[in-house]
Amino acid sequence: MNQPLVSPLAKKRFIQWFLSNWEFRGDAPNRILLALLKQDASLNQIKIVENGCFLRPLLVVSCLGTGMPPAVLLSFEVTLTDPDAILEYLSTTKQSGLYLTFYFPNRNTCLPFLDVLEELPLPLDPEKIKSLQIELELQLLLAEAENEAQRRKIMVQIDDALARREKEEFLRLAKLLKSL
Repeated sequence: MNQPLVSPLAKKRFIQWFLSNWEFRGDAPNRILLALLKQDASLNQIKIVENGCFLRPLLVVSCLGTGMPPAVLLSFEVTLTDPDAILEYLSTTKQSGLYLTFYFPNRNTCLPFLDVLEELPLPLDPEKIKSLQIELELQLLLAEAENEAQRRKIMVQIDDALARREKEEFLRLAKLLKSL
């Protein structure tokens, strides 16, 4: 990545705006984005993009109502959804940069978002980019559908634990549910 087109301060303000204006499932988006904000030097290495379908590593952060997982890190080697694993990856992997995208309602017309975008000149046909972006979004929607199925399964187990009055099992399952 080259010299940033958007200042670290502008990125920081947008991330703070995003965190204060949207609700999230779980604490993953807050934890990850706040960790990025604490490292001013890392903001120089971050490019906020709209279409990250082929950019890696790509951190995708989504709010409620989008149907997307709260936080996903895609690299060429791994796909991470656990916030601790994402934070560890970001802290231990010496990257020359990180691409960051956000999913929230009306993002395509949101001025604070549009102001911090750093779209790269792409050697691909715009239709190919659109196709790859749709594939990425379908992959994210599928991951969230799998998470939702897992949450429903855990809710049934929680109901069973409550019916059997098993406090320890209930607490374990509640903690597991919260982590999803």
